Amino acid sequence: MRSRRAWVYGLCLFMGTTAGGIAQAGPDGRALYVEHCSACHQMEGQGGIGLPLANAKLADMSDDYLRKSVLNGRPGRVMPAFQRMSDAQVDSIVGFLRKRSGTVEPELSGEPVVGNVENGAVVYAEHCQKCHGEDGSGEGEGTGVTLSRERTFLVMPASISNPGFLASVSDQMMHKVIEAGRESSDMPAFGNGKLSAEEINDVVAFVRSLEQRHAKPAPLDPDERPTHVYESPYDFETTLANVKAALTGANFRIFPDRFLEQGLIDEFSVNTRQVGVRFCNFNVLYGMLGTEPRLGIVLPCRITIMQRPDGQVVLVVPNLRVVSRWFNNDDLVGVWDRMEETFLQIIEEVTL
Repeated sequence: MRSRRAWVYGLCLFMGTTAGGIAQAGPDGRALYVEHCSACHQMEGQGGIGLPLANAKLADMSDDYLRKSVLNGRPGRVMPAFQRMSDAQVDSIVGFLRKRSGTVEPELSGEPVVGNVENGAVVYAEHCQKCHGEDGSGEGEGTGVTLSRERTFLVMPASISNPGFLASVSDQMMHKVIEAGRESSDMPAFGNGKLSAEEINDVVAFVRSLEQRHAKPAPLDPDERPTHVYESPYDFETTLANVKAALTGANFRIFPDRFLEQGLIDEFSVNTRQVGVRFCNFNVLYGMLGTEPRLGIVLPCRITIMQRPDGQVVLVVPNLRVVSRWFNNDDLVGVWDRMEETFLQIIEEVTL
């Protein structure tokens, strides 16, 4: 009996269990960082597409700010929102960053800053606007936001009006960064006599007021489908020709046809009655990418023409309201509304 108990106890240790239950290891912060963060922030946090996350960079960031930044992302910028991560996973990433950088979380009060918004706007225009832009979007002089502009900063200035940033940062953290600046960046310190504590409070109040400029769109119906399907009264060839004629008339450039199954199965088995018509207007394209750089992964626009087994031809177009939510960017709503109207006009012309 004793030997059996010893054997069971040894097995429990091997399996990671005890008499009190199952002992489960927590999430591996380093592994999660490598999987989800390193492509943009680099393996050692030196930064690239994403901001640097190493050493002194974390000294003025609270753990709460880091957590919320992971969950909220930066709508309209490359940083996505990882809202499906568990609290334990997010905490493990923050813990990994803190340990790797050797920094200690700054002690910051949770008290909101009280300041004069109007005076803050004046101080901001004089001292901050050149880098952070008139609207706080980070598109100031020489930031390299577009390819046509000279980039004079090692790290692009923060978009301090971004809803993801404002939802993550505390008033006290903003005050500390303005006061002390940021080491290894072009953000100077304004607390060395350049600005008084009251003026810094005013700037914080002004930046916080930028939250009100981002109108929230109506909530999306969770059952809303990501595509719209329309039946065509014409045969496949006529429908395809009508789509191309309508797109040309709407000043879109049409790319070569692509079968829906192309590249997924061998070329002799491809269903030639499923064709994606890809199209683009470059003036519209540049405007869309300016609003959301990640749109490149779903562009160019497309309308798919399919013939069902019963012979009915249908047109499938993306539901742009649903697509806009994939990017966590409320500014896309207006863009998609205009595109949706264009899609509907084309479909109406095709199916008349």
